[in-house]
Amino acid sequence: MKPAAFKQRLGNKVARYHGHTPLLRKLPLPAVIIILALALVNGVVWVAVGIVLHFHGALISTAVLSYTLGLRHALDADHISAIDLMTRRLVASGQRPVTVGTFFSLGHSTIVVVTSVVVAATASAISSKFGAFSRIGGIIGTSVSAGFLIILGIMNIYILRKLVQQMKRLVALGPGEEQNFKVEGAGCLFYLFRKMFKIIDKPWKMYPLGVMFGLGFDTSSEVALLGIASIQGAKGTSIWLILIFPVLFTAGMCLLDTLDGALMMALYTSTSLAADNIAILYYSIVLTLITVMVAMAIGLIQLLSLIQNVADPSGKFWDGVAVAGDHYDVIGGGICGSFLLFGGLSVLLYKPWRRRIDRKRQIRQPTQHFEACEEAGVAVEAELSSEKEKIAVADSNVEEAVIATTDLSTPPTDQIHALGRRTWNC
Repeated sequence: MKPAAFKQRLGNKVARYHGHTPLLRKLPLPAVIIILALALVNGVVWVAVGIVLHFHGALISTAVLSYTLGLRHALDADHISAIDLMTRRLVASGQRPVTVGTFFSLGHSTIVVVTSVVVAATASAISSKFGAFSRIGGIIGTSVSAGFLIILGIMNIYILRKLVQQMKRLVALGPGEEQNFKVEGAGCLFYLFRKMFKIIDKPWKMYPLGVMFGLGFDTSSEVALLGIASIQGAKGTSIWLILIFPVLFTAGMCLLDTLDGALMMALYTSTSLAADNIAILYYSIVLTLITVMVAMAIGLIQLLSLIQNVADPSGKFWDGVAVAGDHYDVIGGGICGSFLLFGGLSVLLYKPWRRRIDRKRQIRQPTQHFEACEEAGVAVEAELSSEKEKIAVADSNVEEAVIATTDLSTPPTDQIHALGRRTWNC
């Protein structure tokens, strides 16, 4: 069998299996494929690590910890917010991105790998200077991520306003008229920022953004310190063995970030609501509102954390900021929970809200019909009044003609004939 034919047959079988599997068919096939591929990569990585660590049993716990840190960091609030917002933007531009989270996490992991190699190669020299290096990187990375999230939050406020305006116009239409209503993209390329955000118009362009986010060293430093600890704990450990830790970290983070982006893309491109414009706008408003709150909250927390790290203020408020900055994994889990909670509530509340809207529209329809009939009656009455005025003018002309043609010197018979002719002409 030729490779092309085999590939086509395999693709058809996968598509049929995907279409008949209740849970998998909720996700687009490309998203399912890349998630399964990354799960396979994670399995292969662990098999290879297991073979290597069979001869270095002391490093097993450190390897498990590295993988756990990768999974945990994928739930960080800045990751979820950036992936969600950029997925929404690309979907609004007509794309079906399934690798936004993949490229973002790969960019972030690049910093992890590079830092780990540098630290492992120069452990003694860099360990004493790592604090200053981490501080500079933290300022750069936090500034980029905070500014990015706040700007995207502002952009989504504009989008939310446009969506609410469209919903008001759509609800004002009569039953059945909404099918001809065209839902607009709500101006995703916000005018003030379109040049900036036009740069990221493909999923792969999330890679450099992930690199910039990774300069924060909030988790890169953790993996690098694991490398230092490994070198200090096992003298003579090769750099290739130490690279196991960032590879495991990358595998775990990439898997969950890709899953996050794929789930968001499936949610934003769901075809089950494609025929109902009201439902599309309803869920778009709910999701946009959640993303606005999340992006602005996380952006402000990062901005306050940056101020705290640079200016070192004191007080209970700044103690709370420090606690929030140290528990980004908890905040990230809360974001996932908020999407599930508010998403579930919006689904439960949609039907009662829709019934109430439909009742109002049905009540308003007879009123609109009566108003239309009343307007038509007014128009007919105005036309009749105009006709009456024309008849009155014609009667006046007849009277003037009678007076003008009346002459006492003319015999009565001639006057009558003249009057008849003039009246006939009128």
